[in-house]
Amino acid sequence: MTFLNPALLLGLIAAAIPILLHLLNLRRLRTIEFSTLTFLKELQRTRIRRLKIRQLLLMVLRTLLVMLLVLAFARPTLKGSIMGSIGSHGKTTIVLLIDDSFSMTVSDQQGELLKQAKQTALAIIGLLKEGDEVSLVKFSDVKRPSMERQHAPSRDPQLVSRTIEELKPSPIHTKLIDALRYSAKVIAGSANFNREIYLVSDFQRGLLERSVTSTPDAESLFPTEVRFFLMPLGKRPVQNFGVEAITIPGAIFERGKPFTVKAQIGNYSGEKAQNHLVGLFLNGTRVAQRGVDLLPGTSSEVEFSVTSGETGFVEGFLELEDDDAQYDNRRSFTVYLPERINVLLAGTEAETRYVRLALAARESHDGSAFDLQEVSVEGLGSTHLRDAHVLVLVAPEILSSAQANQIGTFVANGGGLIVFPGTGGRTEQFNTSFASQLKLPSVIGVDGAPPQTPNGNAESFVEFDRIELRHPLFQGMFDAPEPTGAAQDRGRQRTVESPRILRSIRYALSAQSNQIITLTNGSAFLLEHQKESGRILMFAVAPDLPWSDFPLKGLFVPLLHRSVSYLAGEQHQSMDYLAGDAITIRSVLRTSGPWTIRNPSMIEVVATPRSRGAQQSVRFGETEAVGLYTVSAGTGVIRKFAVNLHRDESNTMPSEPSDVKVLLEHMGVEPSAISLIDHPQEAQRLVLESRFGVELWKHLLIAALLVAMAEMIVARISKQELTPVSS
Repeated sequence: MTFLNPALLLGLIAAAIPILLHLLNLRRLRTIEFSTLTFLKELQRTRIRRLKIRQLLLMVLRTLLVMLLVLAFARPTLKGSIMGSIGSHGKTTIVLLIDDSFSMTVSDQQGELLKQAKQTALAIIGLLKEGDEVSLVKFSDVKRPSMERQHAPSRDPQLVSRTIEELKPSPIHTKLIDALRYSAKVIAGSANFNREIYLVSDFQRGLLERSVTSTPDAESLFPTEVRFFLMPLGKRPVQNFGVEAITIPGAIFERGKPFTVKAQIGNYSGEKAQNHLVGLFLNGTRVAQRGVDLLPGTSSEVEFSVTSGETGFVEGFLELEDDDAQYDNRRSFTVYLPERINVLLAGTEAETRYVRLALAARESHDGSAFDLQEVSVEGLGSTHLRDAHVLVLVAPEILSSAQANQIGTFVANGGGLIVFPGTGGRTEQFNTSFASQLKLPSVIGVDGAPPQTPNGNAESFVEFDRIELRHPLFQGMFDAPEPTGAAQDRGRQRTVESPRILRSIRYALSAQSNQIITLTNGSAFLLEHQKESGRILMFAVAPDLPWSDFPLKGLFVPLLHRSVSYLAGEQHQSMDYLAGDAITIRSVLRTSGPWTIRNPSMIEVVATPRSRGAQQSVRFGETEAVGLYTVSAGTGVIRKFAVNLHRDESNTMPSEPSDVKVLLEHMGVEPSAISLIDHPQEAQRLVLESRFGVELWKHLLIAALLVAMAEMIVARISKQELTPVSS
């Protein structure tokens, strides 16, 4: 048994008062009148015996009444664990783990879940005694290393209470297993024997997604004396639909050219949704809308094909119709449509003449205009690459090692590269001077013999065998409908007029190589290769008639234009960052002075970029608002990017308490140390019962009332019997 107010046990001394009064009454002489000796003897044998018994009974009842009252105010408790009873007298350290994610903005019959969490936390603070310690840990703080010092246990409950009252929802999604690991580090610094962790959350299923499967080996993070109190909030089922993800497949991003936006829509309610509206907005204007049918607990993909008449960074978002959880109904993205593309053409005048004519034929009304600059391969340097979006390189085999390294850096930083072999076909120099430096597919041979006539007439030639028509280079290029199967793909090949390939180099393909066009001899005509942030397109023929009549075919000019546009457009397409992520913002645009980063709330942060070669970058971690961010230098915009919610934050379906207990047991917590509190309004009582045992003060007060009534009855009977004797 444990007493919550042990100091009041000193009141048991008062139980001696009835005993002292009884002893004093025994010493008092009492006069009894009698008439006969027989009556005296009878009185001695009967009444005096009964009188003494009643006096003893009154003394016992009065003593018991005092003891019961004192014990009731001392608040005794019963607990099964002896160690828990002993430890309850020591100082306590508690860690309040509060879920402050956006899912806590949902409401039920008791109001908003986050407000309920605050009230529950404040009730727990009310249990603190002098010398106890408390640490408040928000889920959103787990991913912030800078917050660790602020989570040291505090002995100022008022300060912690003010912090609780100021809690606001955060878009940062934190897995429950990560929050528990963090709390283990916080509570490990406490020297108190009593250590308790209070977990206040809606326990949405998204908190536990992949928690145990990500760590198959059991952990032992908490000492055996640590007790856990689980306080689930939210009793009402939530009808929620969320935009889980947005993807924009590779395309030709130009003004007036269509591009595809794909969205994943999830249904996290228990009911089927029919024709649920999904709207697509570009620069604040609704440009498309579709309805989607969703089964309970499933997701579906919605695809839009849209066109923008504007250039530069186009801001977009997808939005769903209203439901119980508004926070995940919108997801943002950006698309960059260049107004002008800086193209650098490197090669000899003779070898680049057809490429030069093709690029010069670009008209601004066809899309983004090309700003063409030419340089010889020998004169190519970093100053030329600094302002270029795409480099068209003819005869790379004559590059120096320094030039090859500069080109490699240019591509790695996001630049685009188009490669044509030189007319000399010097494969060894191609491999050593260029391919090995950039880690590109090497040339393993040359197919075909040099033609005998200047115009390339010969009887032996190869043609296109297969074209990857689903590649962005060919989307919208032909009038035929989009292919839907392999048979239709083969039929589509005949709509493309193939050049006659007299001579071509054969590349040694790697796992990173994507064959866009293949030849009938089994080799690749056009390869795509990814190198860090940039892409490379590699042709197998020199752009000259002795190798093929490709420069004379109708495919040559549009394919070259689309290749340049494809590589340039890929440089600025925004990745989908998540709230709370620390990201690196890169730019190949050389700027002087600091960068200004403006978040969706129009709050600006100034950062100084670091330079590495032709690239500048800034490490940015203040991504605590969802929406679009703008990076600018001076008056020019360098980049825009989107920050969105983690898709698991949309999964508002409740998890089972047993799932949480399984996770805790996986982390080394004994089942007996876990207490579930289903009703937050009873948190104080249930915590005290779990900590110290079941309180007995109510039972003691009832017993004291019964004893008092018995004492009154016995005293009245004794008085009535004594009245005739004394009269």
